[in-house]
Amino acid sequence: FAATTTPAALKGEGLALAARAGAEILDPEFVQFHPTAIDVGLDPAPLATEALRGEGARLIDGEGRFLLGEAPDADLKARDVVARAVHAARMDGRGAYLDARAAIGEAFPHEFPAVFAACMRSGLDPRISPIPVMAACHYHMGGIAADADGRTTVAGLYAVGECAATGVHGANRLASNSLLEAATFGRRAGQAAALETGGGRPSPVEVTPDLPEAAMAELRTAMTAHAGVVRNEAGLSGLIALIGRLEAQHGRGAVLEAARLVVQAALDRRESRGGHYRSDYPQTAAVADHTRVRNVRPAMRPAVLEPAA
Repeated sequence: FAATTTPAALKGEGLALAARAGAEILDPEFVQFHPTAIDVGLDPAPLATEALRGEGARLIDGEGRFLLGEAPDADLKARDVVARAVHAARMDGRGAYLDARAAIGEAFPHEFPAVFAACMRSGLDPRISPIPVMAACHYHMGGIAADADGRTTVAGLYAVGECAATGVHGANRLASNSLLEAATFGRRAGQAAALETGGGRPSPVEVTPDLPEAAMAELRTAMTAHAGVVRNEAGLSGLIALIGRLEAQHGRGAVLEAARLVVQAALDRRESRGGHYRSDYPQTAAVADHTRVRNVRPAMRPAVLEPAA
């Protein structure tokens, strides 16, 4: 994604490598977009933590109007709801800003030093000016299907952290629950893997080249535009075509395979749920199905939808 809070080295390659090895991929369409990435032209974008809104900072447009209404807690709705409001304001040309002047003001450097430093490095003083914000890719709820000990459907392969899909986040992760993936499941996976080590042979290694810089930029821009906060059939279908063209030009690299997993699952899920919002299917289905992708080569199509347990 072009708008992201994650480091440049994180490209979803672990997802593709596990899929190539035959691991089941669970709900890859569910990507979380944080509503208040700081829009100052940095890649990745710095994050304006939700704690700012918890302290009373408000989301406004360029004319000072509240994006989500005047109620004091209006800006504390679920991330997907707030992200869509920010996205809509920007698409309408009104802009989106986080105004902390009244709520935090002169206490900003002491209460939120990391956010303050990020703003000041870009020549923006949040004590006197609202912070320009945008919705940006922040977390992948889907990923490699793994149990509570990190075991995947491939013997000897463990997945832990953001690349794993344990089911604890559902369709819309709550703030700070990523610590559960790292701390709790990380410890359990390490212990389970240690008990299982021994024997076996290394799997064949398939190395694919990175995408050229221009192709990567084209993919990232298209992913943000068409597989971002708001999705629809036309945009997702166009993305599938773009991925196919890039594969024909540059080979089937892991980045393109990861993008295809996300996009095809988003295209096949004809409803809106949590972080996955389809403007052409805005309603949530009565049954919460999972997308389970198996044996992805060569079609790379998530053809299995199963009701959630």
